Amino acid sequence: MNQNSPAELARRNVDEVFNATDSARRRELIEDLYDPDAVFYDAENTATGRESVIDAIGALLADSVGLTFTVAVEPAQLGDVARISWALSPPDAPPVATGQDFIVTKNNRITELYTFVDSA
Repeated sequence: MNQNSPAELARRNVDEVFNATDSARRRELIEDLYDPDAVFYDAENTATGRESVIDAIGALLADSVGLTFTVAVEPAQLGDVARISWALSPPDAPPVATGQDFIVTKNNRITELYTFVDSA
């Protein structure tokens, strides 16, 4: 996969952004991977703009300390859109949540992230 393909951006978002425990590192990753006007949608929130996305992801991760996101199903892409399935788990234990992310990209950056949680 090309490092900036939609599928690779989806993978890096799960593996790197959502597993970054250091907020400065997470900010750096988001600044690298997300468009300045990116929008993040989930069931509880819509964050518009990179700063709001940084805050929203930070708030989500504050509730999942000690848990790790893993790719459950490899990303697939169609044009500028990618889908990836993930699981959120404590070490060596079954997932506490699973879901899918859909990302829309433009110019090799994430412009929209849609997160669907299957179970919690």
